[in-house]
Amino acid sequence: MSTAPAQSATVGFTLPERRFHVTQALISRYADVSGDWNPLHLDPEFAKTTKFGRTIAHGMMTLAFVSQMMRDWAGAAWENQGELAVTFVAPVFAEDEVVVRAEVKESAAGMTLCKVECWVDDRLTLTGEAGIRGEIANG
Repeated sequence: MSTAPAQSATVGFTLPERRFHVTQALISRYADVSGDWNPLHLDPEFAKTTKFGRTIAHGMMTLAFVSQMMRDWAGAAWENQGELAVTFVAPVFAEDEVVVRAEVKESAAGMTLCKVECWVDDRLTLTGEAGIRGEIANG
């Protein structure tokens, strides 16, 4: 996608939400790419013995969903100058649909700051901020 029009970087602008369907196959593929083969993500029998009771997605995979949304919105500005500061609040399970939402909270010369959240139904799974240093150019 192209970079965002300048007016979309105004305070209060809500970015188009993104939805990601998480499957066990996607979790397994992420494990292969990341090299994180923790049985909590991959082994249902092991995961049953944990406080989660079943496998969970990698937190970094959820964070990648946020990064993808920001890239789709801001393009090269995100790729070159994006920053994330988040807290993982709750796990994401296989068959969850993760909804990523963001809103511009600050926009001044040299910095655009968005509040970002990931939700599964009414369960907050990730919260934090995504910042872009520099200008978000017209596409």
